[in-house]
Amino acid sequence: MSHYVKIPHLPDGQVGLAVAGERYKARLSAAFEKLNMQIVWLPDSESTDLRLAGHADLRLVHLGGSRLVSACGTEIDGIFESLGFTVVRSRSPGAAYPDDCRLNVCIVGCRLFHRLDITAGEVLSNLPDVTPAGIAQGYAKCCTCIVDSNSIITSDRGIASAAEKQGVDVLEIAPGYIGLDGFDYGFIGGASFKLSEREIAFTGRLEQHPDWPRMEVFLGRKGVKPVFMTDETAFDVGSVLPLIEI
Repeated sequence: MSHYVKIPHLPDGQVGLAVAGERYKARLSAAFEKLNMQIVWLPDSESTDLRLAGHADLRLVHLGGSRLVSACGTEIDGIFESLGFTVVRSRSPGAAYPDDCRLNVCIVGCRLFHRLDITAGEVLSNLPDVTPAGIAQGYAKCCTCIVDSNSIITSDRGIASAAEKQGVDVLEIAPGYIGLDGFDYGFIGGASFKLSEREIAFTGRLEQHPDWPRMEVFLGRKGVKPVFMTDETAFDVGSVLPLIEI
């Protein structure tokens, strides 16, 4: 029987429904089908830099359970509501940093990492039991691969430092080696998501990353198996957001 993912980004069962940018449909739809996942495909945002317009983590925050903060627009919000979600609406992301990443918060268990002077009020006011930790990085979710409620992988030193102070086990890796059209490179958080409690999906291969051996060891220590969705080099899609598990 299906139920909502209780803790953001951290399904206990197998993910049955998630959200991703429609522009990545051709590259990922076959992999999602193989994983028996249904996807709510988000059309490109009309208000954001074209290179980031398909990034779901700039327009949607899962607060846990059946609660969402959304800047996805009326049509997509209607889909969420038809699935039983309570949707708190937020304004569309702006065209440039930092106004484009008001919703790009990184929730790790009971902690939230973000540049708090720009965080959407709709997020903070609806997470009373989550501890906010201020960082300089607005693209917090993009930069962070959430392994479990107490473990992350990131290439951002500021996120790593703040998370360590909050008692999170952090693997800090070198930046780069992940694709993102229009930019020199993308980020590990935007190229990964949890498939289940014991599996983590990457959009493509990571063996060319100099820190992949360390990542393998870290994931193994956490009891989490990597799953490569394609044979491409891993690429940043602005996160895949798991909402319902089976």
